[in-house]
Amino acid sequence: MDEPQSRGKQGDGARRESLRAARKRWRDANPEKVRAARLRWNAANPEKVREIRQRWVETHREEINTAQRERELRKRDAVLGDRRAEQLREERKEAKRQYARAWYAANKPLHQEIQRRYRERQRAENPEEFRARLRAANQRWRDSHREQIRQHQRDKDRDAPATKRENAARYYAAHADEVKQRKREKYWADHEKSLADQRQYRAREKWRRANGLPPQRLHRVTGTERKTNLAAADAFFTRARTGDEITRLRGELGTPRYLIEQFERANARDRAAAHYAESLTRVGGRLDQQVRPTRAERNAMARADDEARMDAVAAAINDRLRTQPKAPARSMPVAGPQPPTASAQPGRSR
Repeated sequence: MDEPQSRGKQGDGARRESLRAARKRWRDANPEKVRAARLRWNAANPEKVREIRQRWVETHREEINTAQRERELRKRDAVLGDRRAEQLREERKEAKRQYARAWYAANKPLHQEIQRRYRERQRAENPEEFRARLRAANQRWRDSHREQIRQHQRDKDRDAPATKRENAARYYAAHADEVKQRKREKYWADHEKSLADQRQYRAREKWRRANGLPPQRLHRVTGTERKTNLAAADAFFTRARTGDEITRLRGELGTPRYLIEQFERANARDRAAAHYAESLTRVGGRLDQQVRPTRAERNAMARADDEARMDAVAAAINDRLRTQPKAPARSMPVAGPQPPTASAQPGRSR
């Protein structure tokens, strides 16, 4: 290559470099114009834009995958970091609670003295506000422990029934009209249900009195007696039994012999009836519809036998639990023979 031609190429390279530098300076100085021109060109040449983007993606596939993996790892680390931070916060809160409980258990008198002084200072500074806060705090506690308060009141009334009766009598004397009005409203709110409950109660009590059972089925006990009964029940049902004790309990709590015999007789009758029906079928005989019981009749007889057995069991239980003598059965008076009456027509006699 001769010298003039090489100098020409060097001059072209220098011009290109100077033009490239000038364009770069103009782009740096006018970024908005550059962006607007790019958007116009992209809108006018969508096919070329897609082709350029596809070539760039194919040539930078590894870089894209690496960047995507890095983003996913950063997201995972952020999630794990949030969870770990939340776990650490909960652990710190629990540690503070445990420390507070331990300090309170070790310094209970000191803590109570600090609270007492704080309350006295608050009461002295603003008595009205202190009383209002105290009432609000007490009401919040009552609202959140309503069932506990009711159970405590029930236990208290059960342990001291005389006090409960006196309090109820005083309240009724002071609010008799309100109590009567509430009863009337409750009665007429569902009149049919109230009447049905009354009929059911009267029928049940009539049956109980006729069978010699006490009218009151629930016996009130004090809290101490209830705890004693529960402890005795747990001891009775949880401790292991010996063979002699099991035999004795079976003898005391077993089914009476007359009920077993009645059950066996009923089973024998049922087996005999089944065998008789089977024999008639086997020899080809056929009973008349009036003689052979239908399925409904057999079911009715079975129900009658079951009711008889249940009545016998109930009678045995009533005899065991009866506290009053059984009412004697009412018998209809038997009239004596009537003397013959004279006939109205003479010459005839009855």
